[in-house]
Amino acid sequence: MSSEITCNYNIIDNRSAGSKTVARSLLLCIFILIARHTLLTKGRSINELAVVDTHAAIDLTVVSVAALILILSGNLVRTWITFSRSPIIWLGGYYVFCGISFLWSEIPAFTLYRSIEYLILLSATLTAVAQYQNFDTTEKAFCRITVATLIFDILIKVRLHGFSFSLIHWHSATYSISSVILFCYCLGEYLAMSQWERSEAKERSRRLLRYGSFSLFTLALGTSSASNVSAAVGCVVIFLALRRFGWLMISSWLGFLLFLAGVGGGTIRNILFPYKAAEEIASATGRTFLWEHLWQKFLQRPILGHGFGLVRIISEGMATHAHNSFFPVLIGTGLVGIFLFGFFVAQIWWLAFRKMWSGGQGVVGFAGALAAAFVNGLAVPVMADRWQTFSIVFVFLLGFFLLHILQTGNSTKDSKETFSSIHIPS
Repeated sequence: MSSEITCNYNIIDNRSAGSKTVARSLLLCIFILIARHTLLTKGRSINELAVVDTHAAIDLTVVSVAALILILSGNLVRTWITFSRSPIIWLGGYYVFCGISFLWSEIPAFTLYRSIEYLILLSATLTAVAQYQNFDTTEKAFCRITVATLIFDILIKVRLHGFSFSLIHWHSATYSISSVILFCYCLGEYLAMSQWERSEAKERSRRLLRYGSFSLFTLALGTSSASNVSAAVGCVVIFLALRRFGWLMISSWLGFLLFLAGVGGGTIRNILFPYKAAEEIASATGRTFLWEHLWQKFLQRPILGHGFGLVRIISEGMATHAHNSFFPVLIGTGLVGIFLFGFFVAQIWWLAFRKMWSGGQGVVGFAGALAAAFVNGLAVPVMADRWQTFSIVFVFLLGFFLLHILQTGNSTKDSKETFSSIHIPS
């Protein structure tokens, strides 16, 4: 005979004022890092990756403070126990293996630090998500945090070019990632609401419209081809999740016929690939040449890789990063890393598909945003790389889904079967 004790993180201590202070302190640490990487950004050569200058010292200090807050408050252990039955555990396992890869890395200290940094900031973000008591407050926080990251990233362009009237000066492949994630989420959730729901939940519908419009504006401002294509794919997933197959088929055929007739081809290309010549589109702005080179490097050490975070060295000055989310896994940790990271990807998508069919608040927006993030990851390392400004948006979205969206529309019995219930045999 055995009994089960069911615990949920949302019941454990996060209602206390002290826990909220911890979560806010962790968010403050993350945004100090964001400010350092945006307002105080500094380019570094490959030879300086392991050098601890003033900027690197700030990063080290902030990450260390976040680690101390997590450890002393007890949230580090509690958070990982909470997510131990979720896909997040595989993402955490991947970064643990990234840390182990310092043993065969060309720059051991750099590899070890980048791995620990991501694990700490991943834990900090998930702990912050867990402070919010319900779906509505978490959705508000997600929208506000995403907009805050957008503003910080846009300030880089202002610092470099001022308030330029040329879209070329506003071009970015970084803040457009946060833009497309927020846009697809807001669009999916707004379309998922019926007219009656919009009239009953006026505050939420206005919030979705407000943040959706702002994110669409910044998405257009960024003129990122990868993000534009990601937005298109995200919209397709949204229509599929809403089961609006008729509208999807009509719009697809209309666009296809216009393209064949030569009417919409140029317009569609200019929208999806602004300022891109045909040769640049065909080579993904030179990325295909880089990927061919990286593939050959992967084949040299396919099992364990060259050590996490060393794509800059492996690319031999060709790029600052892999322009892809999966090459850092292949290059840094080889097939072992791709196995761990692949389990994370497969499980998060499996949960998303299951939830799409059962329905609930947040699921349509999440599915569209997740699809956009993964498609964008084919051109920019959105995940499986070092922590960047948009990382908090992606991780917060994951925590939002696992802690709250999975619970919407479920019965009490169903809710107990989700990952967030920890079953302890006694």
